[in-house]
Amino acid sequence: MTSTPLTRDAFVERYGRYFGVKRIEAIRKLNYLLIEAKGEGPYVYDTEGRRYLDLWNVGGIHGLGHRNPAVVRAMEEALRGEDFGSLFYFSEAKARLAETLARTGPPGLEVSVPAVTGSEAIDQAIKIARGATGRTEILHGDHGYHGVTGFALSMMAPGEMRDWAEPLVPDFRAVEYGSIDSLERAISERTAAVVLEPLRTDYDGRAPKDDYFPAVRRLCDEHGAKLIVDEVVTGMGRLGRLWGIQRSGISPDMMVTAKGFSGGLFPMAAVMLRPGILDFWGDNPYRIISSYAWSNVGASVSRAAIEETLRLLPSANAMGDRLAATLEDLAARHPGPLRSVRRTGLLYALDFRDDLAGAFFVMGMFQRGVIVVASSQNMAVPKLYPPLVLGDEQIAEFAEHADAMLASLG
Repeated sequence: MTSTPLTRDAFVERYGRYFGVKRIEAIRKLNYLLIEAKGEGPYVYDTEGRRYLDLWNVGGIHGLGHRNPAVVRAMEEALRGEDFGSLFYFSEAKARLAETLARTGPPGLEVSVPAVTGSEAIDQAIKIARGATGRTEILHGDHGYHGVTGFALSMMAPGEMRDWAEPLVPDFRAVEYGSIDSLERAISERTAAVVLEPLRTDYDGRAPKDDYFPAVRRLCDEHGAKLIVDEVVTGMGRLGRLWGIQRSGISPDMMVTAKGFSGGLFPMAAVMLRPGILDFWGDNPYRIISSYAWSNVGASVSRAAIEETLRLLPSANAMGDRLAATLEDLAARHPGPLRSVRRTGLLYALDFRDDLAGAFFVMGMFQRGVIVVASSQNMAVPKLYPPLVLGDEQIAEFAEHADAMLASLG
């Protein structure tokens, strides 16, 4: 017998204390409390029957849409014939995923190290770089977002997201993202790795100039440092290619993927790297272990998600052009609150006049049934992460609500 879905008030009354009463109340005060019932395609539905157009997708976890049919079928088939598996054993499901990553990724990244989450994979990549180089210094772009575990959080800009957890891991140093001069002044024979996203996703959605990554690659080679590219958000089609770094024409030493890597159905992540980097492990093949990394079921799901991403990208990029035209029209008609719009592939950054206007836009759109996201570090720049299955109907739906919100902001 199916129970009646709980309203928001009933949910808070019954379960709120198990999540932390003050935390739940803080979310309620923001008018951002959503009790999920299900997701389907580009939409999320709450327990009271409200439908939300999801243009955040948790930064790309649901980049193929919620419950993408091709990925669901792969998971159902895997569950019928696969066991979860063990981190100590290999399987054909894991092998086929690793082979697919090597075939579709940047040249030279032939080895995959399994992980469960993006933060965990970033931590693994940094530890591998330190072990391989015998160095400790990590350089990273300023105002980046690489996760919230120990090594990853150490790259977060100072502020509410990290200050409460201090002291963090030492020997991390920020450089100005997009400035090759800043990196050139900082990099040295002490540098184990340079960690960068293909564009700065959390802060302003700004991509560097075309000559940036080739210059970063050259400096890392000159100083013997490893280049780690974080594709947790920018991978799986977000920037119009399977992997965002493929836009730059260079290949990193290591690349991290997670979020949309398994189509929103299974926790999967990976570090892809050049084979010789792991030589320092010597005779001990278990320098990194992760109990839940790369289930046999998850491996089948991730391989299906990669194939589905490649299938959808041509139509998704065409959709992206239509969404970009809509955004440019909105910016032209509402120059007061919305100063400009930036697009890189299928990631859109909306520059508002100030933090307050950006926050009102995000909250107001949520109340209208459209989910967009603001940066944890810069509320003035809401961003759109449309699913690859977005259609003209959803673009029109977004435009109607955005037009009304922008008009209300003056």
